[in-house]
Amino acid sequence: MNTALPLAALVLSSLLPAVPAAAQNGDPERDILVTIDNQGARARGTSAGAPYRNRKRYSIAPAARRNADEVRDEYSLQEISHWPIRSLSIYCIVYRVRPGVDLANVIERLRGDKRIESVQPLHEFETSVSLHDGYDDKYANLQRGLAVLSIGAAHRISRGQGIRIAIIDSGADYRHEDLRGRVSRIDVFADKKAGMDLSHGTAVASVIGANANNAKGIVGISPEASLEVFVACWADDASDKTLCNSFTLAKALDALLEDPPHILNMSLTGPFDPLLARLLGKVTNAGVFVVVARPEEPTDRNRFPASLETVIGVGNSDRRQADAASGSMQDLYAPGEQIMVAVPNDAYDFRSGSSLAAAHVSGAIALLLAVSPGLTFDSVLAFLRQSQDAEPADTVSINACIVLKLADPSRVCQLTADNSG
Repeated sequence: MNTALPLAALVLSSLLPAVPAAAQNGDPERDILVTIDNQGARARGTSAGAPYRNRKRYSIAPAARRNADEVRDEYSLQEISHWPIRSLSIYCIVYRVRPGVDLANVIERLRGDKRIESVQPLHEFETSVSLHDGYDDKYANLQRGLAVLSIGAAHRISRGQGIRIAIIDSGADYRHEDLRGRVSRIDVFADKKAGMDLSHGTAVASVIGANANNAKGIVGISPEASLEVFVACWADDASDKTLCNSFTLAKALDALLEDPPHILNMSLTGPFDPLLARLLGKVTNAGVFVVVARPEEPTDRNRFPASLETVIGVGNSDRRQADAASGSMQDLYAPGEQIMVAVPNDAYDFRSGSSLAAAHVSGAIALLLAVSPGLTFDSVLAFLRQSQDAEPADTVSINACIVLKLADPSRVCQLTADNSG
């Protein structure tokens, strides 16, 4: 995506040491995230081809740029990247400390600097997917989630029409036969040169909103909702994982706040992050339902953002017994094991992980909001919990059909024998 920086910023950046493309997405061992007050920055337009969306790019106030340069020089830091975060009126910079320098000591010193609005480590996040009738879609009968959530019955009432679902993730193959015409917007905030991953984002997007009854592939939970992809994650060849960090996620959340969607899906986990918590507070205050993946094996380093009370955290149904044994029982569950998904180049595969459980719930909320607009966060969360506890089942999971009936008892959402519709 072509994102133009103000001329002054381009000139100043050209004077900094060159940063290898592979390093642009950050090094958690040596990088810190610094924010500086950016009041008075001006907006300018940018453009890009479809399905990339035209949006305004916010500039850097001269005082903020001057403070950033002074901090860089005085603390002997290398500037890796920078971005104005409009929703918080701050200028966000990733700095790298010199080899052998104590990262924690630099952060502590910066906290006492009056030019600094906030400073924190550059945290790393990872996604949670591992490799491994009623519809004419070829693989619908292989989709466990359709039966468990009673999607066939729910689709007689709602298919998510008119609902916008943002997906902060890796890239997605919007040309895939099951996503064609389904993705209305793509914004890229990760460095494409460092390794663009389309696999995870395509899988999540397909679970949420793949085309239905197109005689191809699979059926999305909300096949008429509009999908918007914010690319903040990339492929890390060294670890064979899909990764994101504080900086790329902050840029994506800030862009999303320019025109908030109804639902935000974040199928990723990581450590508590103060900057992202502030931005997610802005997102939920804007009325967005934020659905996130809970970690498969919770630790102090991977509970965020599911640890926030204002988001909807979803666990993998097939991991529920392990959760109970470890004393970390989750509130909400959905299928997340051996889920049929779309993968790039018009292909399909089975994948597992709580990322896919979260995607099921995002789709179910879209079905609900399309026919019951104006519901509060507390009401939606209560309906989801009640649907999960409504009746004994082999798989503990939310149920879209029951959710629709709870919101409006006059609706006829008849569960069939196989729940496939």
